[in-house]
Amino acid sequence: MLDEINSLFSFLLFISCKGIDEDEVYGKYYPVSYNNTFDTIIIKKDGKYRRVVYDKMKRKLLDYESTYSLDANSIKFESFYFNLDKNLVAFPDDVKDVDMTFSTFFEEIDGNLSLCFGYHEGENCYKKLISK
Repeated sequence: MLDEINSLFSFLLFISCKGIDEDEVYGKYYPVSYNNTFDTIIIKKDGKYRRVVYDKMKRKLLDYESTYSLDANSIKFESFYFNLDKNLVAFPDDVKDVDMTFSTFFEEIDGNLSLCFGYHEGENCYKKLISK
């Protein structure tokens, strides 16, 4: 069992040191299991990202563009809206809070490139939309 854990740790360390292929990160990400909002993050090749957030009544409450930087398997967003699937019908002014910087890691969830923003592992995740 200890050998299996060491092998898994070595593999994860190798992957994290190797970094992600930068061309893989570009595209549109959408929330997984959100009920109160629909939120998309579009990561563009020019160092900018676009964020569009709708409440559950399908009203667009936020649409803006800002910058990001990549480092191996992580991404750092500037002017970030920290959406934890808040009830924006009851609290629409929450979307005005975009003055933070936020860093997170790319990971694979169900075979899709993903980003998670929650306080705990696997919370508030966004999957990359795969175009066919």
